[in-house]
Amino acid sequence: MLKCKPIGVLEVVQTSTDKKERNDRVFVVPDRSPFEGDLQDVRRLPSRAIEELEKFFEASDALESKKLEFRGWRGPAKAIKTIKKVAL
Repeated sequence: MLKCKPIGVLEVVQTSTDKKERNDRVFVVPDRSPFEGDLQDVRRLPSRAIEELEKFFEASDALESKKLEFRGWRGPAKAIKTIKKVAL
């Protein structure tokens, strides 16, 4: 197991043919990474990286006939809350 720290969350509403639900994406980085170790908040990624992540999720969900509505990027505190909420 790799110890990681949460750096943010992308809040998403996912719609399929029969339902609409939240399906947020939590982002983490390894604690001791020489590459991402300094990254504390996903919102500090370059705008190009943010756009590419959104396009990736849209494309992967389109394969399953799902549509995504991005509600916004949030920081580490929200990611921690999200993790705790689903871990219960």
